[in-house]
Amino acid sequence: MATHFHTSHDGLDRLTDGVSAAKSVFSDIFSAKRLPTYVLGVTIMAVVTAAERALNAVETGFAFEWAILTVVALTTFGLLARAIVRGTRATQSWFATYANEARQTRSDNKLWATACRDPRVMNDILAAQGRFDLFVTEVPPSKKASAPKGAVNDDGLAALAPWAQLTRYY
Repeated sequence: MATHFHTSHDGLDRLTDGVSAAKSVFSDIFSAKRLPTYVLGVTIMAVVTAAERALNAVETGFAFEWAILTVVALTTFGLLARAIVRGTRATQSWFATYANEARQTRSDNKLWATACRDPRVMNDILAAQGRFDLFVTEVPPSKKASAPKGAVNDDGLAALAPWAQLTRYY
């Protein structure tokens, strides 16, 4: 007599589908590519809030205050959008570079600590360094040549043939 066990449950399937849908929505909202837009929005909100506080000291009607705040928001956007977005992207790029360098340093330190404990790893590192030194002495760096018209500069063989390769179209 064969027994059949269900491998899934309808309620659990609905729950996991809902969680994956929420995850996709929130991952898009909180993605790093949207950060420059959020920083710009917060900056515009801060300037508009400061302008609104200044307008509270002056007796204005709702429509006039709304018009002034709209002009302030659009002017702030026009004047600061490019600088804030570029600055935020540059900061993100700097942090990414810093994180990659820190990750690489940690990895190198971990490998070196392992190599200090294990002579086989140290031997592999020293052999790789020897091969690199041998390659550098066998293939000296060449002077950068000016490429003739119609030449391909980067053909993937620059270490072996650093001169410009002529391109033929048949």
